[in-house]
Amino acid sequence: PGSKSIQLTIGEFDNLLPKEHQVFDERAALAVKSLAVPTTKSVDLSQVVAFFFAKTLAPAVVISKNKEFITSLVQAVGSQKGVHCIAGVDPDSYKMMKSLYDPNDTPNLRDDILKFGRGAFVAVELQCQSKDAQLCIRELIEDSPSMTAFSTNKSALYKSGLFFGVYVNGEITPEVCSRGSLIV
Repeated sequence: PGSKSIQLTIGEFDNLLPKEHQVFDERAALAVKSLAVPTTKSVDLSQVVAFFFAKTLAPAVVISKNKEFITSLVQAVGSQKGVHCIAGVDPDSYKMMKSLYDPNDTPNLRDDILKFGRGAFVAVELQCQSKDAQLCIRELIEDSPSMTAFSTNKSALYKSGLFFGVYVNGEITPEVCSRGSLIV
């Protein structure tokens, strides 16, 4: 009594999606409606953003060759209540994480995200101008916890609540493509 079933369909990446769009959190619909750069994949995008807010997609990764779209998307998601935003990160010039030999105060994206607290909603814009930049982000956008050589379970970066908008200039590498929730 009181239980509902949802019919599923196979999505673009052979993942299961609800046949009829499900709204888990109004912020998802608000974010997609507020996009400055529209997309023909708004239904799929809305579902990915909904799964991000439901913390069932960890992390949510949207990839595009359209820089303005990714900027607009990260701003739209990052402007929702309770979401922090880190915009304009260039992996070619900003460290993704510290190495064992870096000073403790070395700026890096992993620590920037961790500053918001474990489980916080964070939208991150990554601007990959080169294949090297794409290689730098692979570990960060995969679904396993991000560890460094000196990480403990307590200091690991867990991906629940993380949204990555990835702009790629040129060909999308297989490593980045395989970690995408949606390519627009």
